Amino acid sequence: MALQKQVGLYYAPAVPGDRATQNPVIYTQGNPRTEGDITVGHFVFAGMDPFRQVKASTTGKDAPVGFVERILAYYNYNLISPGTMEIPDQTDVTVAVRGDFWCAPVNQSVSIGQAVFASTADGSIQTADAKATVDGHVKTDWTVKYYDPDSNLAIISNWHTA
Repeated sequence: MALQKQVGLYYAPAVPGDRATQNPVIYTQGNPRTEGDITVGHFVFAGMDPFRQVKASTTGKDAPVGFVERILAYYNYNLISPGTMEIPDQTDVTVAVRGDFWCAPVNQSVSIGQAVFASTADGSIQTADAKATVDGHVKTDWTVKYYDPDSNLAIISNWHTA
């Protein structure tokens, strides 16, 4: 049996929820706790306590609080469990309100410049023309800056230039 010859210093890039550029990121004040399970790389909405909790869904047309960043700071005490992008209920979460991030849109017809919509059911991302409306989704102030059709990964940003 051979010994390991190399250890990676950095985790894999271009995973939903990862920062996509070196542009600054602005976060919510403090790290809110999850109200139910949420998915990394999705949008989240205000929870019962809008300053301390976030959740994956909303019943109205509320704008999302922000985007869930992938931070490798969650402990998984079950050593035989599979990898997951789910953050469990009542866990601190990092929510970005401004930045450039990788995401995996649910639609396949993505193009640069499209508006980003957040699902009111689970915070997942769909893109469409800026003047469009998407049933079951709310429009965000984020837009598509890059899209790779082979991996179905996009970079979304709300750093707009004038």
